[in-house]
Amino acid sequence: MTKKFLKLLILPLMGLMFGAIAQSTHSEPVNAAYFKIGKIYRYTPPTWRGNWYSYVNGHMCVTHINKYSVTQTYKGKTHSLFRSNWKDYKKLAVAKIKGTNKFTFNALANKSYESDGGWKTTYRTINRQKVKVLRDYSAAGGYVDLFRAPVYKSYSK
Repeated sequence: MTKKFLKLLILPLMGLMFGAIAQSTHSEPVNAAYFKIGKIYRYTPPTWRGNWYSYVNGHMCVTHINKYSVTQTYKGKTHSLFRSNWKDYKKLAVAKIKGTNKFTFNALANKSYESDGGWKTTYRTINRQKVKVLRDYSAAGGYVDLFRAPVYKSYSK
């Protein structure tokens, strides 16, 4: 009878401990982000998905935005910037930056060097034509405009 009593006592306690440990490992910091942000999404905005082109240092750069990842191809090499199955600040976590009309792909960043400067869609006039661009801001305040069609001129600040 003593063994049965111990089993009945220990098993629920072990279950509670395991549940508490599992909960603490899956929770995310709410206000630990570098930017003050709103709700975090695990996927990119549908209107941003697809290929975006820019011309950087004499080479074409293609940014591929999928539902769960952001990758870039530059000088023939592809590297991932953010993915939904990664951890920490490289994890795809899209959120609106409060007080601006910009979004960030890595809302889990805690330090400035971990953070992108923000992204937003805007319009730019080129040859008297209004063109929709995706503007990639750097942490220092500059930006690069990305276009839906290939461009062969650098549009950055």
